[in-house]
Amino acid sequence: MLSYALGVLVLMVIPGPALLTIFGIGATFGYNAGIRYVSGVYVGANVTMLIVFSGLSTLLFEFPGLRSVLFLLSLTYFVYLAARIGLAGSGLGIVKRAPPGFRAGLMLQLVNPKAYMTVSALYFGFPILADSPVNEAIIKIIIANIIWIPGHFLWLYAGVRVNRLNLSARTARILNITLATSLLIIVFSSAIFSTFGAL
Repeated sequence: MLSYALGVLVLMVIPGPALLTIFGIGATFGYNAGIRYVSGVYVGANVTMLIVFSGLSTLLFEFPGLRSVLFLLSLTYFVYLAARIGLAGSGLGIVKRAPPGFRAGLMLQLVNPKAYMTVSALYFGFPILADSPVNEAIIKIIIANIIWIPGHFLWLYAGVRVNRLNLSARTARILNITLATSLLIIVFSSAIFSTFGAL
């Protein structure tokens, strides 16, 4: 159980698509505006866990055509998010239009290939109650949420703190591009592996 908790904690420290966008929203729209987005990401993470734990993800990815569709959908969505971050001009973070809300956060997790990969690794790689899969799933969901709730909001807070540094336009622009590039690298590598690795 401790090893599983440590695994969740490590993944909470390593920035993936969700954490990078949470950071960007905090840097642009502030803490209060980012709560809706973080809530969507949080709910989406739990839905992803239920999909993986129930075996539905394995069933869905049995169809190569469906894997390809999800691959293209995820790439399109994340390229859009990366563009909003990278083209934000002199302001740090996502382009200053209407802030992405609950629905955007939820959608991000549902099309996030890295989310399915990490949840699968955590569920199958750290057995707790092998003879009681339902109880094991419940325990793992509870442990993950205990870590996820403060973890997601800490990333949001980190973005808010960066926003308060009053960075120069050039520095903010460099950070925008760095965030966008990092997001694309993570998404492309994760999506390619999860979509075509099982072919």
